[in-house]
Amino acid sequence: MYVVDMSDTLGLGKVTKEIFNRSVLPYLPIEKNLELDGATTRFSGNTVIAHSPSIGVPIEALGFFSFHYAASNVASRFGKPTHMISGIYLPLKTRESALRVIAKSLGDEAKKYGVIVTAGQTATYFGLEIPLLTSTCMGGEVRSPEKPMVGDSILLVGEVGGEAVWLDRLAKGREYEGWMRFTPLPAILSLQNVDHVRIMHDVSEGGVIGALYEIAESHKVIIDASSDSIVYAEGVTELDGEILRAPTYGALITIVNPEGVNEAKKRCQDIGVSCTIIGSVFKGNGLILDGEPVTEQRRIDIDEIYGSFPGDE
Repeated sequence: MYVVDMSDTLGLGKVTKEIFNRSVLPYLPIEKNLELDGATTRFSGNTVIAHSPSIGVPIEALGFFSFHYAASNVASRFGKPTHMISGIYLPLKTRESALRVIAKSLGDEAKKYGVIVTAGQTATYFGLEIPLLTSTCMGGEVRSPEKPMVGDSILLVGEVGGEAVWLDRLAKGREYEGWMRFTPLPAILSLQNVDHVRIMHDVSEGGVIGALYEIAESHKVIIDASSDSIVYAEGVTELDGEILRAPTYGALITIVNPEGVNEAKKRCQDIGVSCTIIGSVFKGNGLILDGEPVTEQRRIDIDEIYGSFPGDE
């Protein structure tokens, strides 16, 4: 748990070079000496790019999620994350110690996955009530996604509801460090080279139902799924509401030609992640879950917990 240091309040606007050099730069993997205004780097072939914000979670988790949200999106599009642009935007009176915690968490994850921070911005601003991080991740395409085909299998990788359990316990003042495993990135990277994997889509806002709905709408197919074989995280039974609509970052929906299902399951088993068949692809358009059509994306009450963590006040 992050402990507030009351002796190091940041000033307004971009942090000074001295603060950046002691509380940000030491923790980030930098490609070369930072330059004014931006940076120049070299890419070849097709480049996959994704951008994501991270907001409303405790200080110690902000950098982690800022990295993984963007890097996982690049990887799910069959890109290998290599470069990141990071924005760290903080409310007035934020402590330098909080900035250090954020930068270290972000940098630790970037180093773990071999990603270089190429450019960014670090500043405090009027109008911000809680810290906001933005990340733009880039990487070379490993191969192209393929359109789901009739007869393909729908796999759910990872446990459902872990993120919701974490948020619920935080809201009740209970400690829970399990958030450090809430990322689909290891599974995505393991599945990228399985020939028969068509597409991958991480489960984020809207939960499992939201992710399945988005796939059906985007690819103009019918997703017919069942909840019978879904693996749930410990503590889910304590939650109210539709758990399949609850925050479940760390889980992954994968569409696979049946010939590749066994290999996909083996890859997941090798890294200790559950992987189950939850349905199939049919001709048409829409989502059917447990025999009932799903016609809308709804949010549940637990989503409102996001944004309730004010930073280091």
